[in-house]
Amino acid sequence: MYRFLLLMFVLSASVAGAEPLWTEGAHGHHDSAMSMQSFIKLARTLGPAVVNVVAIQAAEEPNPNAPNARRGRGQGTGFIIQKDGYILTNTHVVEGADDIRVRLSDDRELTGRLVGKDERTDIAVLKIEAGGALPVAPLGNSDELQIGEWVMAIGNPFGLDHTVTAGIVSAKGRRDVRPGGGQTGFYDFIQTDASINPGNSGGPLINTRGEVIGINTAMNAQAQGIGFAIPINMVKVIAPMLKEHGGVQRSWMGVFPQSITASLKRAFQLKDTHGALVAEVVPDSPAAAVGVRSGDVITEFNGHSIGRSDDLMWLVATTLPGKKVPLTIVRGGEQLKVDLTLNRAPGEQDAAPAVVPAKPKGSALGMTVAEVTPGVARELGNAALRGVVVMSVEPDSPAVEAGVERGDLIMRVNDTVVKQLDDYAKVVRAVAHGDIIKMLVRREGKSAWVAFTKR
Repeated sequence: MYRFLLLMFVLSASVAGAEPLWTEGAHGHHDSAMSMQSFIKLARTLGPAVVNVVAIQAAEEPNPNAPNARRGRGQGTGFIIQKDGYILTNTHVVEGADDIRVRLSDDRELTGRLVGKDERTDIAVLKIEAGGALPVAPLGNSDELQIGEWVMAIGNPFGLDHTVTAGIVSAKGRRDVRPGGGQTGFYDFIQTDASINPGNSGGPLINTRGEVIGINTAMNAQAQGIGFAIPINMVKVIAPMLKEHGGVQRSWMGVFPQSITASLKRAFQLKDTHGALVAEVVPDSPAAAVGVRSGDVITEFNGHSIGRSDDLMWLVATTLPGKKVPLTIVRGGEQLKVDLTLNRAPGEQDAAPAVVPAKPKGSALGMTVAEVTPGVARELGNAALRGVVVMSVEPDSPAVEAGVERGDLIMRVNDTVVKQLDDYAKVVRAVAHGDIIKMLVRREGKSAWVAFTKR
């Protein structure tokens, strides 16, 4: 379904000399038997390219009684497709996030930048700066996927990092599935019985050749073994647009198409049920300008065969506005060809980079401390406190992510015993920005180590 558009993107990237956004797998079918060793190899090879994505929503209004309060915190999965840090995930994983954290398989936690997103396909691209080449997951060809083929899912269901599940492809082309309450979108899901749960969203569905053939996206909460993934060939069409423009600029031709049933085939005296039957043509639209009529059957768009109406809607929506495309129409048993110039879809705005808004950077550690005086001890409700104590922690800071709280007594910073504020200040200054700092803190009579990055 998406092969034609995908070929166009590959050719345009080659001509421009740009580095591909993803690595292509070997593709091709094989019928070798699966074994336990096969699954072990897949998990070992692809696991390092899978990441945990945490989307944080800061509190709307500061609350002096709850300085670390947040609106919410979502968790999902993503996977690295380019060694310099481009990541694929679902839009709904990062929707509304004020801050995105990406945790790698080596336990590094980095800030994720939202490069682009598309709600109608639920695809998003993130970028991290890791300071070196990262492991990548090669992409396969979902058009070649067979029903009954073994697949593996890797993700973070319920926050359980790098959980691996396996199953088969149960069905393809599920367009009647409407996740998230039935919103309008483009759906052509792969159905699988590999276990998919909350937190798996955005993770890879992998074939036996170690290629990603889908993004795990939805599940049927009332059933067992019914999960859905976005075909990777659909992703290959959308992802370059997200990287380049931050969003998808959709086109419009001005028809209301419908699929052809057996009864409509007989009524219109058609040879088969392939094509999109035009129910209505919008006045003054591109379709009206070239003479498309109600009752016409559109069988080809820009050289691509139309199987049903959804195919036409997808092809139109992912072709750039202003492009002239050939259209093949069947009318009264005769085949007609016209050239149609697409317009921008009504209501569509110019795509702008979807970047998480910048926030004040705050302090290097994201917290303020004070030497314990009798007045500070009374304020914190513990007259016995001595040393350096945490007075406040910035929302969504490295310190709060590590679990530091107001009132924590700092006993050690790295290898230095902290008895007064000067001890604390000297060792913190000696830590370079971007390096890990560790602290031994005491809370309610118990001590624990915490570690986080100095920003």
